[in-house]
Amino acid sequence: MDFKRDYLEIFDHRIVHQAGKVLRMWTDDFFRLFDGKNEYQVQIAEINKRRILVKKVQELKNKAEPKIKVSLYQAIPKKPALFELVVQKATEIGVSEIFPLVTERTENRRMSKFQRLHLIAMEATEQCGRMKIPVIRHPVNYDEIVGKLRNGFIAYEYEGTRYLADYEKDMKGASEIQIIIGPEGGLSESELALAKESSVKPFSLGPRILRTETAAIAALSLMMLNR
Repeated sequence: MDFKRDYLEIFDHRIVHQAGKVLRMWTDDFFRLFDGKNEYQVQIAEINKRRILVKKVQELKNKAEPKIKVSLYQAIPKKPALFELVVQKATEIGVSEIFPLVTERTENRRMSKFQRLHLIAMEATEQCGRMKIPVIRHPVNYDEIVGKLRNGFIAYEYEGTRYLADYEKDMKGASEIQIIIGPEGGLSESELALAKESSVKPFSLGPRILRTETAAIAALSLMMLNR
């Protein structure tokens, strides 16, 4: 952010509308600003329909941003709204990037526009107090990436003996983790065989079969606990 003598003019329509119309902020009110690298507490000096003039009060230390990079490879659900839900919740939980994943049983390969997905991620970042907006990547094919993951984990509904807690040594101190969530119809036999041939680690989320978006939220919640 380019503060000039501790002042900054904001013309972004979304921020101006959010502050003035939604939150009903006015002169002397405080709020936080972040630019992906730094976060500040600012005070409104002037506000109208077009812009906000704010004064920097102090630079803040952000404690909500995870220390580990987690990449989510989420099989594209049938309904675009479900992928939007995953983007929103994964952002809140702490992922760094999200890859739409194409598998053999991916039925619908159409998604919401990237601009909309980015907006959802940005709003979720603001809501949960994070500082970095996750990157929404272009779709990737399962068979092209599964053998390339450095520290990959894959949720498998019929894995009855191993859980994420069993891999704590692999996760503790790691700089990055990748997690794969399959489609509604599950992974095919050939895809499971490919996972076994690679170094991807399978884990169970319990005795109940979860929807793909539920599995993503549950797995990420367990993985990001205390990280």
